[in-house]
Amino acid sequence: MVCAGVRRKGEVVVAYLISMFGTSLALTLVIELATAFLWGVRSPRGLLLVALANVLTNPLVVLLYWLSGLYLPMLPSLPVQLVLETVAIMAEAGIYYSFSKEPQWQIRHPALLSIVANVCAWLVGLLAA
Repeated sequence: MVCAGVRRKGEVVVAYLISMFGTSLALTLVIELATAFLWGVRSPRGLLLVALANVLTNPLVVLLYWLSGLYLPMLPSLPVQLVLETVAIMAEAGIYYSFSKEPQWQIRHPALLSIVANVCAWLVGLLAA
């Protein structure tokens, strides 16, 4: 009976993590793709680049934030979020910059795009929480 209880708790944790990661990534993709579109990124490959950059950075940011709350609960939440978001902004800006030299990607001002898109997604996440 103990094993069944442990298994059930494990299933609940897995379901929670899938929901947490899935919801965060879906919301981030909607917000950042909309921001990129409004920024002037209209080509399918440019929008795909934005999506892939977020698929790369979002799960890592969410995981590190979750782990910081679990193992470093004494750290204030806002500074942790700001540090993680800054790292994501820099990573995405670097990705966008590396493609911005080719006009078919339609990535103008890659650092500003990354800052604006991430701030929008972060603010929506705060409001949704």
